[in-house]
Amino acid sequence: MSDFLPPPGPPGAEAAPGASVPVIEERMHPLSPLVRLWIGVVALGWYVVTSFLQGDPLWEDVDKLEELLTSAPWWVYVAAAGVAVGLGFGYWSWWTNRFVIDDREFRLENTGAFQESQRIAFSRIQSVDVTQPFAARLLGLAQVQIDVGAEGGASLKYLKRARATEIRDYLMARAHGRTATTAEPGRGASAWDDSATGDHVLVRLTPGEIILSAFATLDMPLIALGFTLPWILGAVFDWSTLALGGGMVGLAFALFSYLSKRLFEQFNYTLARTPAGLRITRGLFTLRSQTIPTHRVQAVQTQQPLIWRWLGRARLDVTILGVGDEDSDELGTSLIYLPFGTPAQVQVALAALWPGLELDQLQFTRTPERARWLDPLQWEWQGYAADDRVLVGRSGWLHRRQFIVPHARLQSVTISQGPFERRLGLASVLTTTTDMFDANSVNHLGETHARALAFAEMDRARTSRVAELLDPPGLRDAVVEADPAGVVLAGAPDIWTPTTAPLPALLPAPVPTGSAPSTE
Repeated sequence: MSDFLPPPGPPGAEAAPGASVPVIEERMHPLSPLVRLWIGVVALGWYVVTSFLQGDPLWEDVDKLEELLTSAPWWVYVAAAGVAVGLGFGYWSWWTNRFVIDDREFRLENTGAFQESQRIAFSRIQSVDVTQPFAARLLGLAQVQIDVGAEGGASLKYLKRARATEIRDYLMARAHGRTATTAEPGRGASAWDDSATGDHVLVRLTPGEIILSAFATLDMPLIALGFTLPWILGAVFDWSTLALGGGMVGLAFALFSYLSKRLFEQFNYTLARTPAGLRITRGLFTLRSQTIPTHRVQAVQTQQPLIWRWLGRARLDVTILGVGDEDSDELGTSLIYLPFGTPAQVQVALAALWPGLELDQLQFTRTPERARWLDPLQWEWQGYAADDRVLVGRSGWLHRRQFIVPHARLQSVTISQGPFERRLGLASVLTTTTDMFDANSVNHLGETHARALAFAEMDRARTSRVAELLDPPGLRDAVVEADPAGVVLAGAPDIWTPTTAPLPALLPAPVPTGSAPSTE
């Protein structure tokens, strides 16, 4: 990391006022074009190797190479031409692109046919992630993704893995306002989980836990039923194999997509606190190291399917400012914060985002009994809780959900009332953060109680934002440790137990016509 030190100038020389001091200027790794076209290169290499292994021609029969070329199918020539052209353009791009880091900003320079210069000030950097695609991982390379929020970012494809981690740590240090000149001793990142000396592991999931999380859902039985049902129907109604095959292809894609997202992408999961911030590392074939900007987390949702309730596990999803579902797919950013955790691990993960938050200490308020006409199965579980920091609401029956929104992240609070709710004297409170299309709702409260909650939340949001402006959130120093064995210890927080409190005595809710008086 000593390369980041500015080059020494002549004695007595000083930088001109307002001039930036170059720190480093580099190209990407020379093998980067091969990583971009690795599928084509592997396909051509496979054809040549299999042709020799089949004896036509033999390895020692060099004279028959001409016969191999003349007998090759047309698609081999097309693929070879495409790979050659792609490598040519790839090396031209590699030669004309470089990145520059000075004492003020990061720059990505293109000196090709169209000269471009992308500049990113250190203060605009939100997070820096390191991704190791499968082909790059085999060559010891990695990609650096610089995120600046909704305005896009920059990507360095590809650098040596050690160099990529140095660039990431340096940029994150400058983004946090710290002066960084040399790398910390012994912070060489591991090729398997991107861990380094000085990282504090908070939660680590074993491969068995990830496999269990993928198969212990109702999705897998439905996919299995989708595979077996066509064959049963085909045997009963004598359907053609072609019709069955078409359905099998779609189901195979669905199965691969599900396993890719739930198993391959979450494999080898680690949540750690590092000098650069909170970091998640995961991936079986493609290893992704994702920095979580805690100040941009807008909300967290806890999900617990039916089978997971029996296992005492849950999943945490996050809403991050400037990152939506489409953006996460494009940037390789996962919105799954904790894929499969015990109550103790969930508490650790939440405390890493918001130190001091203890959900088991919150007292939930349940919806009134007349809400069972609209929610006959979930009304006893449905409710909300609030303290001076967050609003928590829960819903669901077979698949239970619980959202957590800091008051300072609330953008708007809405009261809605449908015709059936109006008939029963109920109303729902919708809260939105920066993700306006994903509102969190506390459903079917008493009318007066819903109104009181809405006004109280607006007051809490205003107060929390003022407090945050006076004391901006920085890198949290609090460290909470989880049980390394993943065992729920005696007295561990159980955040899914429906601890409820009677509704506060505000004002009596309107009584529906023809109904008996309620003692809410």
